[in-house]
Amino acid sequence: MDTPAKSLRLACVYGLSLVILFIVPLFLWQSTTAKTIAEVDWLDVATEGALFALGMCWLMVIVSVRPSGRVTNLLIAGLSSYCLGCYLDLLDEIFIVKTLPVYNGFEKMPTPVGLLLLTCGLWLWRDEQTVVNRQLQTREQFHREHQLTDSLTLLNDAKAFEHHLVKQLSQNQAFGLIMLDVDYFHQYNKIQGVEEGDRLLSQLALWLSSALRNQDLVCRYAGDRFVILLRGAIPPLVSVMAEQLQQGVKDFGCHASVVWTLPSPKVLDRQANKFSAKNEAAALLQLLNQKMSQQKENRRSAATVPTTFNGLNQSTLSELN
Repeated sequence: MDTPAKSLRLACVYGLSLVILFIVPLFLWQSTTAKTIAEVDWLDVATEGALFALGMCWLMVIVSVRPSGRVTNLLIAGLSSYCLGCYLDLLDEIFIVKTLPVYNGFEKMPTPVGLLLLTCGLWLWRDEQTVVNRQLQTREQFHREHQLTDSLTLLNDAKAFEHHLVKQLSQNQAFGLIMLDVDYFHQYNKIQGVEEGDRLLSQLALWLSSALRNQDLVCRYAGDRFVILLRGAIPPLVSVMAEQLQQGVKDFGCHASVVWTLPSPKVLDRQANKFSAKNEAAALLQLLNQKMSQQKENRRSAATVPTTFNGLNQSTLSELN
């Protein structure tokens, strides 16, 4: 959802664009003469018109998706100036402007100035993206495909995690896997509401991303289940991390079941490397799911119920159980 500031900025850009589109041709119409149809180079009109239209599309995309800041201001200023230069070049193909020296000089300025500002903005965007990449490292690990991102938690989904797991297996390096599942989550949704349940999952995703090391990766596997890839892990690290995560979830007023495994590095045949890695990845995920199902079954058999559930009292939970 757009913020009021972003909506106002978008409205200002649209409004200013419409004013320029109307005022400049009106000024030229009154100050000079238009070319005849035979004098117009329609190929130039088509190409310069296309550049102007594409520039405006880029501008609207930047305005609508970028947050406020110096980088955004430079990008908007650069694209606006570039679009103005393209528009003036387009009008030059329709009107005879040689009789207007001031216009001739002004026409040549917006495009180079716009490209200069745009270059500065893109350079700063590069620095900004370097910082963002470090922040998102536990979510993406330098493989970004927005269609594989969970819309609620903004973590990669199960398909993306499988891609990372196959890649890790192909490298024949030690790693660990942890799967975390929120206990009684369907009951939480029933009592607190779906919106509160979504909020809990979003908070857990943010906490998991910050609790892991930079080289680790967390994804939303399904529903209230998360899966974590620990690179360069050893048994003590995986077991301690699993225990810490299980204890940390309690701070959110809920409990979680946690299982883990530490696959042994295997030397895969080069020719069948990718195929073998996919099969191995599927087997590892199946193993984790089986462990999780077994742990859930054991907990149900033991009739263990969390003592707190984000403010829920024990009597309510007893009724649910």
